[in-house]
Amino acid sequence: MNIELSNTIIQVTETNKVSFSKAHNTRLECLEGTIWLTFDDLDGDFLLTAGEHLLINSNGLALISGLPSAKIRLTTPAIQPTAFSRLLSWINDHFLNLIVA
Repeated sequence: MNIELSNTIIQVTETNKVSFSKAHNTRLECLEGTIWLTFDDLDGDFLLTAGEHLLINSNGLALISGLPSAKIRLTTPAIQPTAFSRLLSWINDHFLNLIVA
């Protein structure tokens, strides 16, 4: 199953785990209960309780389990302009000003 990480709320339990990958910079928030979270490319595991959140710093495989049950929200950040796109915008603005002037 593919999960859209834009603003998704998921119920997880010890038997109904969720796994995903390629979620770098996704915000994971525990809304209810307690969750256990591990990544295949990071050392250590994480425990989050209701009200706590974590900014995911991995693109590896993640596994989330409720202890025994929890509700989570996954939110992706708004896409920030890259330095290159800001430079192109600046060049465009200044180039158009030279032509118009």
